[in-house]
Amino acid sequence: MKPAFVLLCYLSGLPAGTMYLASVNNCNYYKDRLTKQEIKIQGEIKKYDCYCKLVNVNKDMRLY
Repeated sequence: MKPAFVLLCYLSGLPAGTMYLASVNNCNYYKDRLTKQEIKIQGEIKKYDCYCKLVNVNKDMRLY
């Protein structure tokens, strides 16, 4: 097992994606740029909320 930072993004409360990163600085970079972005879907405006979390992953998992 090795430590990693997972970027969790939600679109109006629904899971929208995850990304595993090797550095907390990279995680915060993407979090800052994705959070509060707005998307218009069927006339409704939805916003992204993203969070960084420290997790353990398998040694074979690729980290960005």
